[in-house]
Amino acid sequence: MSKATPKESFSLLIADSGMGGLSICADVVRGLQERPGYRSVSLTYFNAWPEQNRGYNLLPGMAERVRVFDRALGAMLRFQPDRILLACNTLSALYPKTPFSKQAPVPVTDIIDFGVEQMRLYLGARADSRVILLGTPTTIEAGTHRARLVERGIDAGRIICQPCDRLAGEIEKDPEGPTVRAMIGDCIAQAAKRILDRRLPVAAALCCTHYGYSRRLFEAAMQVHFEGPIAILNPNRAMSAAVLAGLPQQSEGKGRIGLAVVSRIVWSGEKIGATARLLEEVSPLTADALRTYRHDPELFTF
Repeated sequence: MSKATPKESFSLLIADSGMGGLSICADVVRGLQERPGYRSVSLTYFNAWPEQNRGYNLLPGMAERVRVFDRALGAMLRFQPDRILLACNTLSALYPKTPFSKQAPVPVTDIIDFGVEQMRLYLGARADSRVILLGTPTTIEAGTHRARLVERGIDAGRIICQPCDRLAGEIEKDPEGPTVRAMIGDCIAQAAKRILDRRLPVAAALCCTHYGYSRRLFEAAMQVHFEGPIAILNPNRAMSAAVLAGLPQQSEGKGRIGLAVVSRIVWSGEKIGATARLLEEVSPLTADALRTYRHDPELFTF
């Protein structure tokens, strides 16, 4: 990621469909606080979830998902961002299909290549290894991760694509609860059936930003179903590190950081509490911004 043009202030918009990308937001906020490079930084966390009880995976077909997300992208420009960060694999998979992507007026960075590079390095270093690509139904249907891995020379037979329907929403309620534990166990069990030799090295690639909140449950499920070495690949931290590396640094002074979380839908207190507790350890500012998020039913229309 290229260095940003030095200036006094910087505006970054981080978009997701839900709360998963807040983990990336928290990493970015902490990094900015530790090594300020601007006098003023404005961050906006934009929840692009379209309807109260219906996310992108429940919209009728890929064309409708693309149309709705394109409208959300246009609405993001009202916040005057210098850069947009798509901290969501589902939205990242939809992005290249949107009209917005063909003439984006600001740089847009998506998360997919960070996950693809982690998988490529893992598979490239272990000749007999496999990777289980875990994501939402939309992410898996789009096939973007798999296609980019094949373009980089990875044998498609080493990639097991496993959709995890509704898992992200359950993680928001209770990241380590019994429902999430059961759903993760079922997803890993389904993927394991397609790997004949379970003694070989295998990695679970968490290609949904929510899944990192339940990393320990993924590790436990992998240990149940595989006898050989296992690994968990989570691109969230790689993305936040790349964003911070692309921003200027200064050794003196302290910049002002403002963060607003905005959402078209209402988040329950249960979801806010569960996610804020995890964010608090990394960035109290991000946790507080979530607790005081702004509900705007007109955030974008479609």
